[in-house]
Amino acid sequence: MSAKTKSSPLLVQAAQCLPGQHPTAQEETRWRLLRSATEVFAEVGYHAATTREICRRAEVNLASIHYYYGDKAELYREVFRLTFLNECNTFNTLDIEHVSLENGLRAFFQCFFPVGTEEAPKLQLFMRLHAREVVEPSGVLDDAMMRTLLPSLGKLQTMLCREFGLEKPDTELDCMTIALTCLATFYFHNRMELDNFAPKLIEGQRAREMMTERLVGYAIGLVESERKRRSLAHLAYIT
Repeated sequence: MSAKTKSSPLLVQAAQCLPGQHPTAQEETRWRLLRSATEVFAEVGYHAATTREICRRAEVNLASIHYYYGDKAELYREVFRLTFLNECNTFNTLDIEHVSLENGLRAFFQCFFPVGTEEAPKLQLFMRLHAREVVEPSGVLDDAMMRTLLPSLGKLQTMLCREFGLEKPDTELDCMTIALTCLATFYFHNRMELDNFAPKLIEGQRAREMMTERLVGYAIGLVESERKRRSLAHLAYIT
């Protein structure tokens, strides 16, 4: 079994440490690498980051990156994947066929509002890292972030198909899925712009909870508008 295969479950366990728990002794080396890599990548970007500096901060030898990840590019991808392992975790456990539209949307949006800097500084690093990737694309991520979100988008589509009485998604449903997702992703991936435009908007847990409820309301409005459009289109077709 390869080192990469052996280490995959450890990444999941490491992701579960984000709210403040600590990794086990067996996870320690890998977690230190992920933690120091996140810091270095967020501070200087992918291109300027060196494996030597990452290993120095992690207090491990240079061979550790090769053993766990293969190279710097794969380590960078793993740091990005780490943030998404916890994203939409609650949403992905829902019985999507029976949950109400409101509760389903609430669970979906809640995953985009993790605890802030005052509660978990590492998550702020992840936000900085995402913002840096937007400004200074690394060229190594491809669609890695989207692939990690695909299961959640699939569940969202299943819920929307149920609402519109569809057996499978059509082009308009694809548009709706992306529109609902974009309502929340700006707050997570464009934190620097948000802080410049409205710095208090999601500062503190209460503000983030209120924003989640606002997004649920906006989303329901979009869904109802699409429901009305489909109904009118159907009437026009049969007449």
